[in-house]
Formats: sequence, C-alpha cells, structure tokens
Amino acid sequence: MNKPSKNGGMMTGRNKNGTFAKGNDLGKKFQAGEVNNPNGRNGSVSDMFKDLSESTVDEYGKTQKQKILEKILTMAENGSLRACELYINRTEGKPREFIEQRIVQDELVIE
Repeated sequence: MNKPSKNGGMMTGRNKNGTFAKGNDLGKKFQAGEVNNPNGRNGSVSDMFKDLSESTVDEYGKTQKQKILEKILTMAENGSLRACELYINRTEGKPREFIEQRIVQDELVIE
C-alpha cells in the first residue's frame, strides 16, 4: 500500500496538510452498500416488542397495541391523570419547560 516516495520517505496517500490526496486508495475502505459491521446487532428490543405487539391478534381481531391504547383511553376517561398525561405526551408531544429568570438590580443609596 505504501510506496517509496522521491524524497526517500514512504507515501501515505495524503497531502502535506494531512488530507487524502486525489486518487488514493486509503480512503476507500468500504464500497457503497457494504455492511460496515456485519457481526453487529441487526435489531433492537424495541423492534422485537413492536413486531410482537402488531403480530399478536386476539379473537376479536385486535392487536396488543390497540388493546393497550383502549385501556389507556378508558383509564383517562375514568379520571386517571397519569393515563391522560401519557396519552397526550405520546400524541401531542411533551410540552416545553420554560424557566423564568429575573435579574433585579438594587439601587445604591448613600446617606
């Protein structure tokens, strides 16, 4: 990969300022569409739960996700503030929190 240069040193495929020189092969380790970490995780726990909640159907044709949503809505209608907060935060987004700051400067009084 490294070739001897004209000045006796080794060529690294970089310019004097450290950036890759035009036409080098050092900066092209991965081809387009190539997996960079083939042995890495191919899914997460949230993906598994999502698949499970959408695939499980009861005798009435409702998925787990639909049953959970109905339960939250029923609890909210019965007065559960936590269920109301959960539903609103998930559908409308959490409200921004603002911190009020006041800068008060006292006047200097000399008697």
